Amino acid sequence: MASRISSRLMRSVLIGEKGTLRIANDVPLPSLNTGQILIKVAACGVNRMDLLQRYNKYPVPAGESEILGVEVAGTIAEIHEEAQNHSNFKVGDRVCALVGGGGYAEFCTSPYQTVIPIPRSMSFVEASAIPEAFLTAYGAMFLSARLKKEESILIHAGASGVGTAAIQLAKEFGNKEIFVTAGSEKKLALCRDLGATTTINYKTHDFADVIRQATNKKGVDVIIDFIGASYWEKNIKCSAMDGRLVILGLLGNAATEGAQCNTGLILAKRLTIIGSTLRNRNLNYKSNLTLDFVRSTMESFQKGRLKPVLDSTYTIEEVEAAHERMIHNLNSGKIILTM
Repeated sequence: MASRISSRLMRSVLIGEKGTLRIANDVPLPSLNTGQILIKVAACGVNRMDLLQRYNKYPVPAGESEILGVEVAGTIAEIHEEAQNHSNFKVGDRVCALVGGGGYAEFCTSPYQTVIPIPRSMSFVEASAIPEAFLTAYGAMFLSARLKKEESILIHAGASGVGTAAIQLAKEFGNKEIFVTAGSEKKLALCRDLGATTTINYKTHDFADVIRQATNKKGVDVIIDFIGASYWEKNIKCSAMDGRLVILGLLGNAATEGAQCNTGLILAKRLTIIGSTLRNRNLNYKSNLTLDFVRSTMESFQKGRLKPVLDSTYTIEEVEAAHERMIHNLNSGKIILTM
């Protein structure tokens, strides 16, 4: 096992009382377990689950680091013998990775199966915006919903990291009707630039009515939703026959007073309702997802047809400001921390 590390201590963001954050310079490096790769982190993505975990509202999966951060980019510093024997990775390679935790630190471990080589033309900042956003979108669209080329799709929170990834994936794989919701003209314009065919400001329009009118009351085949209860009725209303609704988040709460659940409409339309998370999936699922994703998209990344959408970049010392930007829903695309 080769190494490029001179010290076994690292800098990291730690969570204090009541969700406060602090920078520590004496955190022990994570142990390199069987089949893992140690990455010297150059950049990491900020996600809403980081905010939830910070305030003790998102349980860390068993066995994962308590340190925030689930997607990183950097260079391989150490590689376990098993990882070396079962992959083409080597010390010094530029990679990004989906991790179970530990991203807000100078070093982070990942199973080799969820490590992705970085395209030659892509920076660490850009690459750190790929794993969580694109893998979540890809898994929801093609593994959970089984989206077909001739089908239509509605993507909520279109200007979010996952939303911008989903729009690009739908366009790249040939979907002709890509409906998107967002809350400002600036965000909607970004979505149109990425390939959305119909954009809807959810603050000023009823997206279900717009979609039913645009589709001659047919509705959409697949819905990717991060909102939850407050969108439930409208999602069911604008779903097509045999439609699939994939729920990835609960920004609009898990339950809303007065929300109706029309099970008759679910039955009549033969709808499939799917709840999906990624962080607490087992390694076999993540491995298969990553492999399928890389095979299907790497050429598109290399040729620039797919690219992460960046909102802003902060240093690790500015982590509070980065979180504040996401808390107030100011970002269009990914917020990135650099080491």
